[in-house]
Amino acid sequence: MKKLATILGIMLLVAVIAIPVSARGPGWGSDHGMGYGYGYGMGKAGCENFNLNLTAKQSAKIQSLRETHLKEVTPLRTQLFSKKAELKLLWVQSNPDKNKILAAQKEISDLQYRIKEKSTDYRLEIHKVLTPEQRAQRLFSRSGKRSYSRAGICGNQYHGRGLKGRW
Repeated sequence: MKKLATILGIMLLVAVIAIPVSARGPGWGSDHGMGYGYGYGMGKAGCENFNLNLTAKQSAKIQSLRETHLKEVTPLRTQLFSKKAELKLLWVQSNPDKNKILAAQKEISDLQYRIKEKSTDYRLEIHKVLTPEQRAQRLFSRSGKRSYSRAGICGNQYHGRGLKGRW
């Protein structure tokens, strides 16, 4: 009887400790990361995070560029998501077809290239809107060190894990 009580007591103690720990959920740090969101720099003008003191005209132009960019890239992102799902289905078949898998991988690579190409165009257009002083301020905005991040000049909605890709 003492053995049973001891074992039940230990199991209860483990459960009391484990439940709050497991309730925290996955992820590192205090939140769950960026996930599939738009990433950094998606404020009103996209450059607020860098204190560039944009004029109203610059802010409006950047907002317009971002909206155009999103309209162009959103269908590509949707296609990419769909193609990745198709590829996963091809891999889980009992007899995967090599030619279909390679064709799906090529389509995914083409879509990723088109998205990156449009993102480059978007970043270059924003670059044209900024003054040389603003460009320099953005370039050296963190502790005097060069800081062109993967997010781009004024933030890019595909920063980091936005598409779960690795740039």
